[in-house]
Amino acid sequence: MAHKMFGLVSTVSLAVLLSWSSLTWAQIDLGNFTITGEAEVGGLPRHKNGNAAKFEEYRDTPETVIVPQLQLMIGGKKEDFYLSFDSTKTGLDDQNYRLRFGRYGLLDVEFEWDQIPHFFNGDTAATPFATRNGTFTLSSKPTTLGVANCTTVGGVCEWVNSNSHRENLNLLHGFGRFKLRYTPTPGWTFSGSYSSQNVNGDRAFGTVTNGFSNITELAEPIDYQMHNIEVGGEYAASWWALGLKYNASLFHNNSSSLVWDNPFNISGVGAACVDTSARTCRGRLDLYPSNQAHTWTLSGTAKLPVKTTFLGTVSYGMRLQNDSFLPFTINSAIAQPVLRRSSLDGDVRPTMVNATLVNRYFDRLDLKAYYRYYDLDNRSKRLFLEGGYIRSDTGVAVAAADGLRSFPYAYSKQNMGLDARYDFTRWLSGKLSYGWEGMHRERRELLTADEHSFGPTFDIRPNSWLLFRASYRRYLRDARDYDAGRAVVYETGETAEEIRRNRLEALRKFDEAERKRNKLGFFTQISLFENLTLHGGFDFTTDDFPGSDIGTQKDVNYSPSVGFVYAPVAWASFFGDYNWDRFDWKMRAMQRNADTQTPEANPDRVWTSRGIDRVHTFGLGTDLKLIENLLGLRLHYGFSYGESLVHASGSTCAGCTRATDYPSVTNRWHELVARFEYALHKNVALRFGYYFNRYSSKDYGVDIMKLWMGDVDTGTQDSIFLGDRLKGPFTAHVGFMGLRLSF
Repeated sequence: MAHKMFGLVSTVSLAVLLSWSSLTWAQIDLGNFTITGEAEVGGLPRHKNGNAAKFEEYRDTPETVIVPQLQLMIGGKKEDFYLSFDSTKTGLDDQNYRLRFGRYGLLDVEFEWDQIPHFFNGDTAATPFATRNGTFTLSSKPTTLGVANCTTVGGVCEWVNSNSHRENLNLLHGFGRFKLRYTPTPGWTFSGSYSSQNVNGDRAFGTVTNGFSNITELAEPIDYQMHNIEVGGEYAASWWALGLKYNASLFHNNSSSLVWDNPFNISGVGAACVDTSARTCRGRLDLYPSNQAHTWTLSGTAKLPVKTTFLGTVSYGMRLQNDSFLPFTINSAIAQPVLRRSSLDGDVRPTMVNATLVNRYFDRLDLKAYYRYYDLDNRSKRLFLEGGYIRSDTGVAVAAADGLRSFPYAYSKQNMGLDARYDFTRWLSGKLSYGWEGMHRERRELLTADEHSFGPTFDIRPNSWLLFRASYRRYLRDARDYDAGRAVVYETGETAEEIRRNRLEALRKFDEAERKRNKLGFFTQISLFENLTLHGGFDFTTDDFPGSDIGTQKDVNYSPSVGFVYAPVAWASFFGDYNWDRFDWKMRAMQRNADTQTPEANPDRVWTSRGIDRVHTFGLGTDLKLIENLLGLRLHYGFSYGESLVHASGSTCAGCTRATDYPSVTNRWHELVARFEYALHKNVALRFGYYFNRYSSKDYGVDIMKLWMGDVDTGTQDSIFLGDRLKGPFTAHVGFMGLRLSF
């Protein structure tokens, strides 16, 4: 979590380096039109070492001449027509273009093209596979298996290190958007939009073969195409408004399945590979199916008597998917059970009703009541497996006593609440809130559940320079009649007692367990002087799961923060903030007792894990107008430190795997931004900048990754990986020199 936040913050900071501007524009008169614009050209000299992919995870910073920004605006002097064009990072992988034109009050048309890169790894990832259209082939295989070192010629380690080639893992998201808004009369408005998104690239994907014995990590080919269409109309009268909208979302996956050679079936070394019941020649997986969703939405508002306002929305949708089923296994040595159906025929119909009433009839009292209903009606066809199923690519079909059958899960949810806000005095107001949520599920461990929440919020403002806000909310969710075996009873025909005895891992699933939650919040803002503002806050949340013997037991998080903004003179301002986030959690897991299958019979088999996640974030900066309209300076420094600790205890019985602490995970991030802008002329400016970014991490689960992990974990001697280390440290120095012209 912490390293994702670091990447996002540093990306935004680099964008600030390239785009901060304070000079005013001039304009050009051309007949009945006025033209204004801005163009900039510059370079990014840089030096960096370490993980290049991590530094450029969501951005493109080439060491070449770049055009960071283009802007053009054409408007009619009568303020009737307009046209604007904007471009940022022109020609780079993270470029953006936007064209907008129309007539004020009548028509607005907008086109946009946007790109977002996502680099996973370009330094350490490698693979022995050649790939084409989702098929992964090998030109050779190991000649011997089960070797616990890298010195044996033909062993898994020596083979994969000798036959692998570099693999770039990255994605490129391309967005094309078109929006139109037409207002022929003051009451009528029509709108429409279309967007298309293409995601293309490769990312790491783990697979297993030979009965879950061998891991083969592949570079999964990503080629998604998504289309979104929206059309609608709205009519607004003096006291009511009504709108109707249709939305369609279409997803197509051009890579529908993965097929790969099994490097650990060496039966055909020097000849054709032979499938056996113990080892398959190839593996196969179905990928995310193409699908579509359609939604119709009717919304409206109305002003009612006694100062009451009504807001309502009703929507109905269809989510469809009919991807063909693949056979259970690609292994030709295993007899395939017969399927009654060739495809899912998935059909889900969501319905949503939302109604809100707001009343301001009484002096100093605001009342609000709301109701929301959501129903997920799953009409997908059931699938019966009379002949059983195949769990992996080895073995024979597993049959259940009554024949295996699938049931489509569905649920409905209702929310209802009341809010009352009252101004006690000029400086004190309070709000009391109550909410209820009722959940009904089909064929889950818990069929019905209720959650009640209530609590006050107070705003205290004794004068114009002081604000204090405090809130508290209590949540109580029940879990009556929780049955850990109910869902599996529907599928297998086993009795509830058999399920409780044999499938204890189903106990108290996170979203269904009884929960008691407390949320406490404070916020204050103090403006002692016109040029100094202080702010601070504190958020505190606790989650307890008193009915869970296995699974999540407790979750506590709190987040204090402080900051200031200080402008002692008109040409200088200073700002800073500090934020601390901490998350504490407790979980329990169980190793099965081979005799009784119950945790109570042998508590020495229970693991208890306690985790602490901490993130410290600090920022300090200044904006200086050293010479008004001539020379400006911006400085900003940021630092973040994230730490994750997991302490485990338990499982003390003889022959049990002892619980041990997980190695701590840490992330450190430093950033410095310095930027000058010097105005040679009112329309010409020179810009100079410097950007420093340093990131380091310690994560045992990632840092040790390599193509062959058999010397780290003896259970993976006959497994191969991509060896990509996603969180490698780096240090980067980026300069910027640019010339900006405006007119």
